[in-house]
Amino acid sequence: MQQNDHLDPSGEIKLSEKQLIESPEMQEIASEVIETHKIELGPAQIGYLLVYPNISKQRAAKCMKATREVKHYSGNDYLVEVSGELWDMLDKDTKKMLLYHELLHVDPVYKAKTQEWKMQLRRPDFADYYEINDKFGNEWYKTIQATVSSLYDLDPRQENKVTV
Repeated sequence: MQQNDHLDPSGEIKLSEKQLIESPEMQEIASEVIETHKIELGPAQIGYLLVYPNISKQRAAKCMKATREVKHYSGNDYLVEVSGELWDMLDKDTKKMLLYHELLHVDPVYKAKTQEWKMQLRRPDFADYYEINDKFGNEWYKTIQATVSSLYDLDPRQENKVTV
């Protein structure tokens, strides 16, 4: 049989170095936050994942709507991801504020016309985000930026670009 260079298995396949780990601790803290701040989630199910070593050097956390495949296999409507190395360095109060911020992205809306829930994401300029700042200040956010900066040796310009 003739050799086909295109099917030669000698090429190296590089897999992502990122590791996803479900986090019962995040789920427990999120439950406290939801109860304390009376966050209304309707029937939405949320999965909590730590990403090791990080999501990126300038992305501390993110909330996303689950794809239909993720929804099918996990039952989750949303996923909250947090950079694992950062999570391990934060105190409990900062973890709570980070999850509070991420949970405010979750926006399930009941559509009376179709009698279905539509899972949406809220943008950061929503009024509730200002409520966090008014009630709690932004020290928690500065703590996250400083922690990420020290973990990855970022310069001040890069530190200011760290987002949640």
